[in-house]
Amino acid sequence: MKWKFILLAILGVSACSIDQFPFELEEFEVPESGLKCMIIGDWGRKANVNLKANALMMNEVACSMPIDAVLTTGDNFYENGVDNIDDALWNVSFENIFTGDCLKPIPWYPSLGNHDARGNTQAQVDYSLQSNRWNLPATYHDYWLVKDSVSVHFIVVDTTPFVGSDVDEPNSYTGLQLLWLDSVLGSGNADWTVVYGHHPVYAADGRHGETSKELVQKFVPIFDEHDLDIYFCGHNHSLELIETETKTLYVTSGGVPFKAG
Repeated sequence: MKWKFILLAILGVSACSIDQFPFELEEFEVPESGLKCMIIGDWGRKANVNLKANALMMNEVACSMPIDAVLTTGDNFYENGVDNIDDALWNVSFENIFTGDCLKPIPWYPSLGNHDARGNTQAQVDYSLQSNRWNLPATYHDYWLVKDSVSVHFIVVDTTPFVGSDVDEPNSYTGLQLLWLDSVLGSGNADWTVVYGHHPVYAADGRHGETSKELVQKFVPIFDEHDLDIYFCGHNHSLELIETETKTLYVTSGGVPFKAG
């Protein structure tokens, strides 16, 4: 059952990198039982052709099988996040785009990216109070999803404050987040444990093309101690699957920006 979940997650990632529109969805097999998620990153591009194509094909996937959640790996709104819960970008990049009949009922569980951090991140948290789909109760948090006797513990991290910073005072935002991460990874007994955020820990390629030394130093020892299953990220505008000598799989789901001509 665990490998079935991995395959579906990777296929969901693959559906989120689109360079042409319209196109056809290739058929693929997934198990009937178990939890099914789609993952999208670096996506909030103001109704451009790639965003519309992603929304179309995400709806096609959701019509072909029951999807339980949409996860985002950040950069939900370009270029500078949102100003408030009434910002026009909520409609331009989200509400008026992901409107397919099969996709619309599915809950979204976002994380925050560096472009989101340029705006009002609290507004993205507060939007959860007025949206039936948007679930971001805090800038970092965790939740559980259970289906067909398969439990998945999802842990959402806010990576932007770590990148470029070498100091984590015990009472600082990053210091408290690391203490929380260690604590929450050690809680429960899930079949799967998945951490996701915006920046890659390890990176092989992509627009930004670099491993985050800060996340390697600060996240990896905690991941290894608790035998984390998967870390999902975005930022690199590429699709990557990286295996190391430890248990954790590092998966990047970052959107590819559309270029006309």
